[in-house]
Amino acid sequence: MSLQYKISALFLAVFLLFGMFIYAVQALVILPSFLSIETQDAKMDMERAAQTIQREIGALSQSAGEWAAWDDTYRFLQDHNSQFQESNLTRTGIFELLRVDLLYFVDLSGNVIWSVVYDRETGDEIRLQELSDNFFAPDHPLIALPNENSSTKGLLNTAYGPLMLVSKPSLDSNSHGPNRGALVFGRFLDAPAIRRISKQARVEITALPVPDIAPDSEQAVVAAELGYSGGTSIRATDGENCIYQILPDIYGKPALMLQVKVPKLISAEGRSANRHARMFLAGAALFLLLVLLVMLRYLVLEPIAKLIQHADEVGRHDDLSIRLNADRKDEIGVLAREFNQMVERLSDTRKALVEQSHQAGFAELSSGVLHNIGNAITPLKVRVANIESALREAPVAELDMALHELGNADKPSQRRADLRAFTDLAAREFASLITTTCEQIVGVARQIDHVQRILNDQESLSRAARVLKPVDVAKLAGDSVKLLGAEVLSSLQIEYDDSLESVSKALGSPVALQQIVVNLLKNAAESIRNCTSSPRVGNIRLSAKKESREGHEMIGLRVSDNGMGIAPENLSRVFERGFSTKARPSGQGLHWCAITATALGGQITIDSAGTGQGASVSLWMPSA
Repeated sequence: MSLQYKISALFLAVFLLFGMFIYAVQALVILPSFLSIETQDAKMDMERAAQTIQREIGALSQSAGEWAAWDDTYRFLQDHNSQFQESNLTRTGIFELLRVDLLYFVDLSGNVIWSVVYDRETGDEIRLQELSDNFFAPDHPLIALPNENSSTKGLLNTAYGPLMLVSKPSLDSNSHGPNRGALVFGRFLDAPAIRRISKQARVEITALPVPDIAPDSEQAVVAAELGYSGGTSIRATDGENCIYQILPDIYGKPALMLQVKVPKLISAEGRSANRHARMFLAGAALFLLLVLLVMLRYLVLEPIAKLIQHADEVGRHDDLSIRLNADRKDEIGVLAREFNQMVERLSDTRKALVEQSHQAGFAELSSGVLHNIGNAITPLKVRVANIESALREAPVAELDMALHELGNADKPSQRRADLRAFTDLAAREFASLITTTCEQIVGVARQIDHVQRILNDQESLSRAARVLKPVDVAKLAGDSVKLLGAEVLSSLQIEYDDSLESVSKALGSPVALQQIVVNLLKNAAESIRNCTSSPRVGNIRLSAKKESREGHEMIGLRVSDNGMGIAPENLSRVFERGFSTKARPSGQGLHWCAITATALGGQITIDSAGTGQGASVSLWMPSA
């Protein structure tokens, strides 16, 4: 995966996590806060509705208090005079003026002195079974008023609907007693009253008497939940919240269930705000993501891509002279300049390394050449030593003495005949010595010529590459064998396979190939000489074959011997520099042969069945 895809995926993951975090904050913090505000607002609406009803009851209580603390009312509870009734207790009087639906005058004994209850819809007088027309028990909440400041107010469910009731003690106009009874005012909490109260509370109120609640309704569940607690309960639907509260009656029992329906405007606004915020944040995040990706591509990815392309171009073309534009002042500019400096240092290092490798290569080739010259000089020293030994053993002094005596005429004839016989024999020995010495000198000249050709080849290689020529494989094998020397050949049987003549010519440097073959022959001879197994006649067989190797036609010159062979673990190391199994190794021969064969476009392979099983080395050369 590319860096651009990784960074894009990282940015996308970060923005997704950020979006999930924002969504979680909205869902777990912001929206619940809207819902909490909406709930509090709904509770406040219910509280306002309940307070409005209480204010209605309070206003009724104030009217009842004004009538209860009036001298005429105070006297009426004592003397029951009819004039008071005719003047004040009329339908158009107290009832219309104060909107009172119920009026009771009760003395201290609980006797009802005067009472009336009107049905507001019909205007007819009605009887309430829930209140006595004649007598109240002394402990009844409406008349059990312990002192002048006492009052009773609350609700009472009746067959005609819920009724707001207030009771005040009867006093004189100065609010002094003694108390002569109680004045009870009542007003039905009917639909017009509920509408009026809803308008005052600015909420939609529904009042339902608790006894009228259906057993299987939601209100019944709420009533069972609230009981006598006087608290509130909220039931949420799709579009509104329903808040419930139960008001007690004058006996302290559940009397009236208030229901206030509040539209979910706040939560709807909150959800709308969250939705718009998410849309805005998503759009802003997408825009920011695109801006970041564009800026990332322009500021980072494209410069890095150019740097990668430049590095790839340097690697493919192997051109360390190419430089990257590094005008930027940021970290990528620093990286580009550092890369240019690195390439420049690499170029300098390569030049130094090439020069060093060139020198090391020549040193290694020179070491191989010295090894080959050493191989060539060894038989040369032997030949010169043989010539020197033969010349030293020649009877030069004896021949000189014999010739001196022959020059003396006084010598006896027999002595002279013996001297002539000696000089004839010495002359024949000298003739044979001269012939042998000439042969040895020819061999010395051949060895010197071989050394000279090695030196000439090395000198030409130092100036330019070797010139490759067609090489006769059979002649290469024969000339190489001749360079081994008579002493080496005297203990060997050299076999030339007919395949040497049948293969085509190889392409290579004749001198270098001859050095390689001589090294292979010498190694084979030493392997035979160092073999410690049962006595055997040393045998070296030279053969050739033509074969296609790695798509190229190659000529292989194979040198096989019956020497000590090579252990399997050493087969892969015989061409390593410094490796040898000899007692006094040089470690140069096969290593030099391998690198020289490679330089000529060929290679050397080796096979051996194991120690004591002989070995076969093949020199592979391109076919001419």
